[in-house]
Order: sequence, then C-alpha cells, then structure tokens
Amino acid sequence: MSLEKSANSSLGEQLQALHDTAPQRYSLLERYAEDLRQAFEQSGRNYASAKQLYRTWDTPPFEPQILGQLLSAAADLGVLRVYTHRSNHNRYDLTAYDSARMDRLAAIFTDEAASATDAKFADR
Repeated sequence: MSLEKSANSSLGEQLQALHDTAPQRYSLLERYAEDLRQAFEQSGRNYASAKQLYRTWDTPPFEPQILGQLLSAAADLGVLRVYTHRSNHNRYDLTAYDSARMDRLAAIFTDEAASATDAKFADR
C-alpha cells in the first residue's frame, strides 16, 4: 500500500503501511511528532526548507538529517505538501499544513503508547 494520502485509506491505514514498510521512519515520527508540529506552527514562512524549519528551535531535539526524514513522512501522510523537489533543497508548503491531520496523528501515537503501557501492566 502506498503511503500517499488517498480517498481509500485512512491515516491509521497509512501509518500501518509506514510501520510495515519503514519501521525506522515510523519510530522517528512516533518519537518526534510533537517536535515536528512545533516546527510547523512556529515557522513564519509559507514555503520553508528543512534548514529553515530546523532553525525554529533554539536547542534542536535531533540532528538535521532526521528532520528531512520526518518531513518526508509528514508529506507522505498528507500533513503538508512538498512545494518543490530539488536535488539540494526541498521546499515544504506550510500553507497546506493540515493541523487537524497532525492532531489525529499525534492522537494515534498517544493512544498506541497508552495501550502499550496498559498491556505491559496487565501482564504483571
């Protein structure tokens, strides 16, 4: 299943496909979803590069290369769009940032974490 947003797949199905096909990308997104949301919401740019988004943090939570992977995953999941693909710098269309979709993404990760914690303590 493609990760791209389509009428036939929900965000949950897209995340499952990401988990199945690229577990490392999924884990990064799960771990840093709130940091990614912060970068989107604090950016004053409409069409930002990864470098410009990275500069939104005084103390970045991860290396710049990780942000590129997170942005790619967010674009694949329909949270934002890639404005231009270039060999040296992509631009991300923050005018198309879907904050409601980002909220659902964060809620899915929060629900998964709560379920995992409940299961962990149920086994004791």
